Amino acid sequence: MSAKVPRCLGVTSSGMADWASIQTDILGIIIKKLPIPDYIRFRAVCTSWNNVCKDVSYRPRVDPWLMLPPDQNPLGAQFFCIPERKNQSIRLPSTASLFESVWAPVGSSNGWLIYFSRTYGTMQLVNPISGKHIQLPPLGRRIFSKAKLLEMNERNFIVAVLYADEKGYKVTRQGSSNWSSVESKFILDDIIKHRGRLYTCDMYGTVEMWAEPPHAWPDEEVTHRWRFRCLIETPAGDLIRVKRLCQNKFAVWILDKGTFSWVGTENIGDLALFVSHYNSFCFPANDHPNLKANCIYFIDMYNNLCAFNLEHGTKELVQTLAIGQGQGRNDYYRRPQRDQILWFIPSLE
Repeated sequence: MSAKVPRCLGVTSSGMADWASIQTDILGIIIKKLPIPDYIRFRAVCTSWNNVCKDVSYRPRVDPWLMLPPDQNPLGAQFFCIPERKNQSIRLPSTASLFESVWAPVGSSNGWLIYFSRTYGTMQLVNPISGKHIQLPPLGRRIFSKAKLLEMNERNFIVAVLYADEKGYKVTRQGSSNWSSVESKFILDDIIKHRGRLYTCDMYGTVEMWAEPPHAWPDEEVTHRWRFRCLIETPAGDLIRVKRLCQNKFAVWILDKGTFSWVGTENIGDLALFVSHYNSFCFPANDHPNLKANCIYFIDMYNNLCAFNLEHGTKELVQTLAIGQGQGRNDYYRRPQRDQILWFIPSLE
């Protein structure tokens, strides 16, 4: 890579500042503080700024977003940026129709959204930032409980679908023209790929590692099958198990790499967890305004964005979401079940 050449701020013949000549290092500092939507606008200002953005060492800030139920505009998607506390609207041509979209978002991972159309009986992957989309093989109109993007890279992608009334799961990958069925002992609540191995959590809370030999960890407390449970991987590569104890309380365990056992914890450091039925993820809270570490962000029964403090065991109201009883109602019935909203981390890839 060629060495960076600092540029000084010049002055035009009219006496106005030439903003295209701002020093490269200063532009780099600005870029690192910009959220992705502002970064996209920033690089469109002029050729000089766009060239600086092509340097991989200058990357914008990445924030967790909340995808809201669609408004009356069938051409776009609505997101709420938590650190900035403001909405973003993005046009998604691949999911649009003349009157009302037949596509409903049912999952999110690695900067991609999973859309399902019960009308067409198929799925597609959509990156709302880059505009890329990938059509998946026909799945059928049968209602499922969850869709997960297990892997996404330049060489391959893997998508799994779980059913609320059927054991096992269905899976497809890049280059496949159909979905393959995999059996399990019980109905599954969640599935994740961690360190190259597949982990699942079943309806009774048992976590199982699919390997040779297999390994299973039964839930110590027998709970109702509809109690929320999920598996999350941290940026450091640890595996976390989350269980919702009641409406406003959660419990967290981390898989100990040495003893290969689950250890309960009330301290996840500077991390924050974002959980919902459709998708959950872990995110570093430091250097992000309005994000609190050692908290679990979730939507309560009143459609409020809340944070559960693991150390103190308390719930805090973060934001009252403008979701009326009618808003998102039709979208809800196109989705498999439960939540109207899901989490999303935007990506330029």
